[in-house]
Amino acid sequence: MLATLAFASCAVVGLTLRVTRGVRRRVDVVRRRAGLAARAHCRGPAGEVARLRWDLDRGVTAARKALAVAQAIDAPVGEVPSLVARLEMAAHGVDGELRLLETQPDPARVVAALDGPRGRAVALTDAASRLVAALLDAAGSGVLDVPLLHAECEMEAEALRATRRRRDPAQEAGA
Repeated sequence: MLATLAFASCAVVGLTLRVTRGVRRRVDVVRRRAGLAARAHCRGPAGEVARLRWDLDRGVTAARKALAVAQAIDAPVGEVPSLVARLEMAAHGVDGELRLLETQPDPARVVAALDGPRGRAVALTDAASRLVAALLDAAGSGVLDVPLLHAECEMEAEALRATRRRRDPAQEAGA
């Protein structure tokens, strides 16, 4: 009995620590994104760096979410999972470069060093956007059957109504 109680106590403590860490991680992500969104509205080189980071984060997050939804609805995804993984790794590297630029106190140096990371960030954001669009197109490929399915359902509903009318003499007498 004592061993069971000790095991249960350890399990509860372990579960509590795990949940606490998960919540802390989510809070950190929300706090980081909120700060980034606020800095993205600033002017000058620091604001441009923050906007690039914000756009890059939103683009990669959108690609990851679109992939998860496409997989959940069994839409064709092809090589998108590996591409999203590669996109996330590349975005992480570019985001690191941009974070380093944010620490630079001299705005002139930030402007001078921004061209390379800016081009990579824009290219990755564009690639993420294209993946999301392609997943949307692939998910919508089965939508072409919806009008046909609607017509078939309407025919079946009418057939069922006609069957009831034939079997229900009270309804025929009232008509």
